[in-house]
Amino acid sequence: MTTSPELAQHTDALEAMLADPEIRQSLAVIVANAPALAALASMSATLLERGPELAENINDAVLEFRGNGDSPGGLGKALPLITALGDRTDSITGLLDSEVLQPEVVEVIGNVGAAAKEADASTRGHQASVGGIFTILGKLKDPNVQQSLAFLFAFAEAFGNRQSGRSASDK
Repeated sequence: MTTSPELAQHTDALEAMLADPEIRQSLAVIVANAPALAALASMSATLLERGPELAENINDAVLEFRGNGDSPGGLGKALPLITALGDRTDSITGLLDSEVLQPEVVEVIGNVGAAAKEADASTRGHQASVGGIFTILGKLKDPNVQQSLAFLFAFAEAFGNRQSGRSASDK
């Protein structure tokens, strides 16, 4: 069997990226951390879905702290939570000051979560079969797959650089 020239053109860039030891190392880090990344994506999607509910709860708590709440003794119930949050101010401040909560990052994480849910819905309970090598190579022609792989490789490189203490501008 021979592959078409079009397939070779689409895979040349991928092959070049996979030949780079730094990208392979970055991909290895991503694969090794895949369960943690999946958990982060799931938690982020849940956080984004529950955003309005969380905002309402915070608003209710503020009203209760001001004395406008409906339940008596609400402040006393909140004190253990306030104490626990006070004990973790460094962690909370670090999270708030980090890039994790930037709107652009939250949007990307939301997209990852939505894609994960969509993929889970389309594969859960079904016989898992991706076909042979030629089927997989054929998937590389899909523009969405190409864009996702380009993102994955760019992420792998950036993440690998951060893991090794270099920035993209150091290259």
